Amino acid sequence: MKKFFNTLAACSLVFATWVSNCLATNIDEVICNAMRGMQAQEEKKIPYNIGSYELVGIDVDCNKKALTTEKKHLELSLSDFTADFKTNSIRNWKNANCKNMIFNTDTGWSTTQIIKDVNENLVLKLEANFGICSQ
Repeated sequence: MKKFFNTLAACSLVFATWVSNCLATNIDEVICNAMRGMQAQEEKKIPYNIGSYELVGIDVDCNKKALTTEKKHLELSLSDFTADFKTNSIRNWKNANCKNMIFNTDTGWSTTQIIKDVNENLVLKLEANFGICSQ
């Protein structure tokens, strides 16, 4: 009887692990498909203006579980950005993206935004993921 329960426990553990892996794969596929769909829609409009910026790139990498967007300021050079720009941008980016279930849950997905000046110099790189959102 003890051997039966040990075998049953081992089978249950294997089954639970298999179910967990299947669910994770399905969730990843759902997120990936949604992200790719959004990317396809946005790419049709690129480049387009968003306030003082122009969205110039969007990329979904399902293997890395990453969404990356790139925007360029329409007027400001690197030296024109205010001293508190980085602090304010990080706070705003975190507030906006950490409300999203994909990034505030431990799905492994992240979103990165690359901000460049009018001359395409890197101003700031912002990221949101579970680690950042759970702080």
